[in-house]
Amino acid sequence: MDHEHHPEFPESAGREPADAPFQPGWKRNVDIAHWAVDRIVSGFCFVVLSAMSVVVLAGVISRYVFNDALSWSEEFAIWAFTWLIFLGAAVAIGRHGHVAMTFLSNALKGRARDALAIVRDGAIFLTLLMFVTKGIELSQMVGGTSASLQWPNALRYAVIPAAGVIGAFLYLTNDVARAASRVHRLAGLALSVAAYFALEGGALMPLLGGASPSVVMLGAFFVLLLVGVPVSFCLIASVMVTTWTGGMLPAPAVMQNAVAGAGKFILLAIPFFLSAGYLLTLGGLSSRLIDFANSLVGHFRGGLAHVNVLNSLMLGGVSGSTSADAASTTKIIVPEMVKRGYSAPFSCAITAASSLLPNVVPPAIAMLVFASVVDVSIAQLFIGGVVPGIVLAAALMLTAYIIARRRNYESAKARAPYSEVWRTFLRAIPVLIVVIVVLGGIRFGVTTATEAGVMTLFYVFLLGKIVFNAYSWPDFYTNFRECSVEAATVAFLIAASAPFAWILIAEQVPQTLIAWVSTVADSRILVLLAMNVVLFGVGMFLDLTPAMLITAPLFMPVLANFGVDPVQVGIIMIINLQLGGVTPPVGILVFVSSQIAKVQPGLVFRAVIPFIVAILGVILLLDMLPFLTLGLWDLLG
Repeated sequence: MDHEHHPEFPESAGREPADAPFQPGWKRNVDIAHWAVDRIVSGFCFVVLSAMSVVVLAGVISRYVFNDALSWSEEFAIWAFTWLIFLGAAVAIGRHGHVAMTFLSNALKGRARDALAIVRDGAIFLTLLMFVTKGIELSQMVGGTSASLQWPNALRYAVIPAAGVIGAFLYLTNDVARAASRVHRLAGLALSVAAYFALEGGALMPLLGGASPSVVMLGAFFVLLLVGVPVSFCLIASVMVTTWTGGMLPAPAVMQNAVAGAGKFILLAIPFFLSAGYLLTLGGLSSRLIDFANSLVGHFRGGLAHVNVLNSLMLGGVSGSTSADAASTTKIIVPEMVKRGYSAPFSCAITAASSLLPNVVPPAIAMLVFASVVDVSIAQLFIGGVVPGIVLAAALMLTAYIIARRRNYESAKARAPYSEVWRTFLRAIPVLIVVIVVLGGIRFGVTTATEAGVMTLFYVFLLGKIVFNAYSWPDFYTNFRECSVEAATVAFLIAASAPFAWILIAEQVPQTLIAWVSTVADSRILVLLAMNVVLFGVGMFLDLTPAMLITAPLFMPVLANFGVDPVQVGIIMIINLQLGGVTPPVGILVFVSSQIAKVQPGLVFRAVIPFIVAILGVILLLDMLPFLTLGLWDLLG
């Protein structure tokens, strides 16, 4: 799996579009146009995310301070989120910002690789062409006005064809300086137009007209995945294929289903918490957590390795983003670890492994995604992640301690005086208080996850910009704009998975899976172990979010049939699928850390093996001991 971009800022495609105007001749004009459209649309995404944030915060203040809820605020935020999702996804496709599986194209050479690239580009353009044509059909079919805003409903769906046009332009004009890219794009565009008219004409009906829609969809999905099409586009395109074979969902309904899948108020917490994580790093607030962690565990053998883990545990309670944690921790802690005698591969390995924690400790983006597809309380899921997060951190620290003793890394030293612990604690309080407010507010029903997310965002903004003045307004604009695009790519995956899951459920695939599992496993533990094996394999090839969106609707009915609590399933699934971030061939967390630290990824993959074993041990504990995920909720009453 790859994003084909710089790991710190996933949306930038590894270069600033501003360098485009220095190309000679017509290429310069194309690059200028590409850069201008990218900046205008991503700037609009910044405006939309800002408007969403202000409106939701206004709704929170109005409800809690004036006891008068703004009835239109929720509807406005959901509509704005729809526009953000599709426009941000269009910008991201022009930057290669969507996650995709690229190991097949990397393994091929010469003409075979060129042919694969043309097919990949053709599939992407075909999907965008469907956005345009079927999005227009949907906009024309939808009538009436919204309940609160009294806006035409067609306006909400008009963003789909607009995103198709913008995405196609940005993808076509990306990297025009390379002749090979130009040929691939133009050939892919021509292929997509030809394929569209052939498919609309019923070319697949004689071949697949009587086939099961779920079989057709899954077959198309895996073919497109191997070709290197971004996962979110694979999900949408594979459902579209079923519409050309007499499937259950007509093409406009696929689009409407996708919008409905992401049009949930709870999912607004994703851009809010993600933005808070961006501003936390931008404002330098994470360094306060590192100093506090160092005062607590820095005196043990392998002290900086323990600081690395503890920092991720505390930072996870605010940022909820694994890639952001891996990038920031690598920049801040790894150079210091190497300076103190740790090997560079080990330093990157502990950083990559501990970067799993932000999606286990609340408020985790992965938990919000899981809650969007499974009927589970987000408050219970958040609380359920606290103990497993601490257990996982302890397992990683124990493993680091054993390795540090064997390799004689950083001897134990005098414990920091209590005055130092107190001083660093006081400096870290402004950040730590976020975790307490978020967990307490959600657990005791004071706020929803979305409300907690927007309050966290504004609190971190006030700390970093107003209180500490740690960054300029241009820096804020740039980072918040890029964050809006990244949040859109995550939400677009959720939107794309909705019609995919609908087809599977309508075809009774989960029920079939339940019947099969019941014949090979007759106990709760055996079913959990079987799920773990499958998830470990899936996670090696698919990113956490799409993997969870695909597997959760399949496994949850099976496990519910054996009486397994969905909170326990969610935590186990999140940890298990994240192992793909530290295992080949995907290993995005390893690639992020190794690229920033300039270390060979192969050496880091070897160094991370003991930590993978430790994580698998924690998963086994969570399988056997449900109270680790459910006990704290019961204790809190």
